[in-house]
Amino acid sequence: MRTKELFGITILFLYVFCFIGCSNEDEVFHSLSMDVDGIELTKEKKSEIYWGEAPADRMKFTITGKGKYVDLTYITSVCIDGVSQTQKNDQGKREPVDEYSVWEGEWGYIKYQTKLPPYCMQFELAPNTSDKKRFYEFQLGYGYWHAIVKIIQKSR
Repeated sequence: MRTKELFGITILFLYVFCFIGCSNEDEVFHSLSMDVDGIELTKEKKSEIYWGEAPADRMKFTITGKGKYVDLTYITSVCIDGVSQTQKNDQGKREPVDEYSVWEGEWGYIKYQTKLPPYCMQFELAPNTSDKKRFYEFQLGYGYWHAIVKIIQKSR
């Protein structure tokens, strides 16, 4: 009988501890603000995801950080059709190394136009000559301060 009581108290303790631990006010996601030129992005309600659609032809657009977390508005991850890309001159740092920090591939490129915040990033999407849509996912910031930009590029 004592074992069952001890087990019940342990389960109750773990249950309460888990819920208290999950209600930490510091664990709140903060949306990054940005100005976007050259493409229309729509923000999902109650998330940090922005969606856009691009033509099959080559296109350029820019994203510039703004607002309270402007210093965190820079590219931290790039996935094209589900494949993670690496930065051309990656030095193992999250923040841009210099204004020439570049992500590039057959899909196009991203180049920083500024060295210091607010970061201005120029995106160029290469023409999509395939018969399938191309899916771009760009993450800006990290941890609790982030935004995700998802773009679907039309097929030919």
